Amino acid sequence: MGEWGAVAHMNGSNVATVDKRSFLSALGCSTQAWFARRASGNTLTPADRWAFYGGNQVGEAARTQLGPGLMLPRTPPAVALEATQRMTAQPATGILFEASFQSGAFVARADALRRVGAAWDLIEVKSGKEPKEGKEVDAGYIDDLAYTAMVTRGSGLAIGRCTLMLLSRDYRLGAPGELMVEFDVTDAALARVEEFATLAPEIERALLGEQQPAPELKAACKSCDFFATDCLGRSVETTVFVLPGLSEKRLNQIKPIVDLHQLPADVELTRRQRQVFDVMRAGRALVMDGLAALDAVVWPAYYLDFETVSPVLPWFVGDAARGQHTFQYSIHRCDAIGNVVSHQEYLAPNGGDWRRELVEQLLDALGDRGSIIVFTNFEQKRLEELAVLFPDLADRVNAAIARLFDLNDVLKRGYCHPGFNGSTSIKRVLPVMAPDLGYDGLTIGEGMSASGVFGLMRVGEYGEETFDEWRRHLLEYCKLDTMAMVRVHEALGRIRSAQ
Repeated sequence: MGEWGAVAHMNGSNVATVDKRSFLSALGCSTQAWFARRASGNTLTPADRWAFYGGNQVGEAARTQLGPGLMLPRTPPAVALEATQRMTAQPATGILFEASFQSGAFVARADALRRVGAAWDLIEVKSGKEPKEGKEVDAGYIDDLAYTAMVTRGSGLAIGRCTLMLLSRDYRLGAPGELMVEFDVTDAALARVEEFATLAPEIERALLGEQQPAPELKAACKSCDFFATDCLGRSVETTVFVLPGLSEKRLNQIKPIVDLHQLPADVELTRRQRQVFDVMRAGRALVMDGLAALDAVVWPAYYLDFETVSPVLPWFVGDAARGQHTFQYSIHRCDAIGNVVSHQEYLAPNGGDWRRELVEQLLDALGDRGSIIVFTNFEQKRLEELAVLFPDLADRVNAAIARLFDLNDVLKRGYCHPGFNGSTSIKRVLPVMAPDLGYDGLTIGEGMSASGVFGLMRVGEYGEETFDEWRRHLLEYCKLDTMAMVRVHEALGRIRSAQ
């Protein structure tokens, strides 16, 4: 599951190469891939570290399930390539792990090779779950495998089957059964190999050339790290990507226009996109009838936020892979809009099974009346899971679910401000509605990092001497999430009163 670097050092000289990440990125946008190859490395976030930890766990589990094999060297590249060539030439070789290949400028590393007669099964290990019944395997997984197959075949290795190892949906910790399942996707992978082989020369020229490839407005631009600083979005104050739910079809109708203010007034948009378009162009907020929903809040109100962790391999007996566990909550209780009367919180211990303790304390803290205010339906989904996990508490949990009030939904239907830039996320809304309150300066400033920190503590990747500090940062972050809801609600109430 590893990657080569952008430059392979072979035979004592620096030879520019293209690895899987760059190639697959170039399929979406060669300009983005070109910039990424030349960008300086970023510091890993706790979310990054947690993802790598899970990936390594799956790799080890797959090797165990596949059976005894030889782990080949990964570095330096020249040594890795030579070792792979030597071992694949031996007729008695069984399974090889982390085999390295090069074909022209393209390099790849195979998670596993299994000799079958004169050919090899090429096995790609992924930390995602197998598809649900009736669904197809993720196209991205096929592309990952196809790239490796293209390079291995190009290097002269005879490939028989192409397979994916994915996490089983049926596996439960403590019960019989295999953690992973192997899917034969040879036909789909080899079909993509043919397509990739046709595209490869153009991608090689684009990525290894000194000149930046000519950019083109496309869906990949929205999440591109270079769009606003180095590419088409540079010096554009408001791009078309502020339009919510901008589909590829709609984007193709809009391009090459990047600046929202250059779109014609009669551009075809959805109702929600039209609202944002008009607000951004006018520079004035739009108050809508949906704000009337605020009148339905029952006091006292409880502003609730959860943080969750999703270990790749299960932690608790009976759990599936990639289960999602609520490990933290914050509750601000108000007896009137903006008037906080108490705050309660829970953060799970680093060991043991905390889940029942959490839900019991949560239910006690929420009482039996008053609105439970959340931001999106995330908390509802977690509560539904807890009701299934603890049937004896299901009635109380379901009663809490019936009291949920989604403040984000009110925002979408009731208020649109140019400062939101087309989004209703709490981190986009808060600076507009409560500019004195914000996430800047927090050590943990978003949910993925919170999840990563807790997970890394739980599995011992962080030293115990750091636990107190990390737990303080987790509590600080979650508390701010619910306080943010209090303040946004208060600001919306003032707008509602002024109508």
